[in-house]
Amino acid sequence: MNFFEHQQRARQRTSLLVLLFILAVLAIVVTVNAAVLAALMFFSHDPYSGFPSFGEWYATHPRAVLWTSLITVGFVTGASLYKMATLASGGATVARALGGTLIETGTRDPLRRQLLNVVEEMAIASGVPAPDVYVLEAEPGINAFAAGFSTSDAAIAVTRGTLESLNREELQGVIAHEFSHVLNGDMRLNMRLLGATFGILVIGLTGRMILNGLARANVRGGSGDSAKAVPIALAAGVALTVIGYLGVLFTRLIKAAVSRHREFLADASAVQFTRNPHGIASALKKIAAWPLRAAITRAEGEEIGHMLIAAHYDLYGALFATHPPILERIRTLEPGFDPEDLKHIRLAPMLPQPSPPIDVPPTPAGGVLALLPFTVIANIGNPGEAQLTAAMHQHASIPPALAEAAHSPQEAVAVVLALVLSDAAAVRARQLARIRERVRMAPPVTFERFEALAVHVARLAAPLRLPLAEIAFPALRRHPTDRLRALIALIDELQRMDGELSVLDYALGRLLRVQLAEVTAPQASARRQPAPKLHSLRGEAQTLFAVIAQAGHETETGAHAAYDAGMRRLLPMNPPEYRPLPDNWLEALDPALTRLDRLPPLIKQQLIEAMVLTVAHDRQVTLGEAELLRAICASLHCPLPPLLPAAA
Repeated sequence: MNFFEHQQRARQRTSLLVLLFILAVLAIVVTVNAAVLAALMFFSHDPYSGFPSFGEWYATHPRAVLWTSLITVGFVTGASLYKMATLASGGATVARALGGTLIETGTRDPLRRQLLNVVEEMAIASGVPAPDVYVLEAEPGINAFAAGFSTSDAAIAVTRGTLESLNREELQGVIAHEFSHVLNGDMRLNMRLLGATFGILVIGLTGRMILNGLARANVRGGSGDSAKAVPIALAAGVALTVIGYLGVLFTRLIKAAVSRHREFLADASAVQFTRNPHGIASALKKIAAWPLRAAITRAEGEEIGHMLIAAHYDLYGALFATHPPILERIRTLEPGFDPEDLKHIRLAPMLPQPSPPIDVPPTPAGGVLALLPFTVIANIGNPGEAQLTAAMHQHASIPPALAEAAHSPQEAVAVVLALVLSDAAAVRARQLARIRERVRMAPPVTFERFEALAVHVARLAAPLRLPLAEIAFPALRRHPTDRLRALIALIDELQRMDGELSVLDYALGRLLRVQLAEVTAPQASARRQPAPKLHSLRGEAQTLFAVIAQAGHETETGAHAAYDAGMRRLLPMNPPEYRPLPDNWLEALDPALTRLDRLPPLIKQQLIEAMVLTVAHDRQVTLGEAELLRAICASLHCPLPPLLPAAA
């Protein structure tokens, strides 16, 4: 199953989630109505005439049924919407709710530094911004989860036990597992699941609050009318708590139906990512050796159980488990696994380990070779060992001064602005003047410090520019939303100063603007909009393919032929004619990409396959073309890992 099939299945699971949520709410409505009618029967019946049937009460009290139903539906739906609103800022909200502590990007703690290095390497290999990383300091068990609505607002959290009990190889397997959830749409579905199920659980939570309030009231004592109200409140609290257990049952059923088999896929993706089944398998063995080691002690652990890499269940919970049995997962990774081996596993505090030796073949001078549609499609959202190895090499190759600046919330802004400066002296001078003016208005750093960083960035090898931007994103997220919006506008303004914007410069600027925009509005990409038909976006496709064709071909004849090769693949029946690009092509391409992003996943696959045919038409792909393709794929929310030479 490739990335696009994962995305399509995630959409289907979202529809299933909506259906199950509706059914659960209907069942709760019926149960609450039954409880209300039972209370009315008990308090208002005539003792000499006996109890009427429920059917008679439904017939004689239609308003009670109507209002009870409306209030219950409104209560549950309102609670779900409230929960979704609290999650709107992304995965960091979930991590903090469980007591997570953000690992500062400049940390000197060896174990935390090792964890950040592993996460950043995998982000570079995946072609996405590095997520925020949290540690659940109060959790001694071994567990982890990824949360967020998009790759730009994602957060990965690990327990203190994970940090201290796993070696680098095992930690890499766990993080690769979580990156699979980030890339394949599981993370966004998990967030929706978290919001929807909270509404179902809220009735039981209300019952517990009433009972806890009564317990405190009994301690303080009461008299008069308040004392008379106690039995009514007690009955209401008990009834809501009992109904709440029904909500827990429905919640677990929904989570099991939506989540259960995704863990096998994430385990398999972790193996492909690292080419090392032992890493993730060994981590799962340490959890299996001590089943309670997977437990989350905080009360919120029940809510996020479906998001964890492993979950502990009692016999009752196993019937509605969101995860396959852990021994079954280990056997899938290691067919010869013997459960008796778990008895010999011992947990011991881990020391940070150096990165393994890296051997990356050089990129051929002619560019990236043998770029084929099926290889690109296979890599989107699905990086492998070659990409991880190359990413580790790139991560280690970034000069320490720039890496340190990219990890600083203040200096990361300067690094990003330096990355979009033009090589042309006249344009660069105008850009620097504009930046000097903006620094005086809202200084992230002094202009002198910015100029020093810009000199370092200008010397940076071209293949390292995007990785540097990707590791700077966690530091950029520390800034207020209004400052990030101003940064997006400034990047756009700086690029428009360049009358002859290069493809590589546009690709980098487009990536930065798209990803920063998602940080300022994390749920925007998750909102469900009607998917347009491909034929209704013929003009947008025409603009996009003309840009790609002319970026990689010096002659109009070559660009025309490359355009036709891709367009005939995308729209074989009636392809739009090739037209040379106007001078203001940038103004046409940005809105075209925004509209094309609304296409359904399987149509996006066809679009990208056709783009690859255009890019590779002359059998030579330059770095600029490769990065343009990555920027376009990122705009379509299809993260493309770094493209490697055929020899890799």
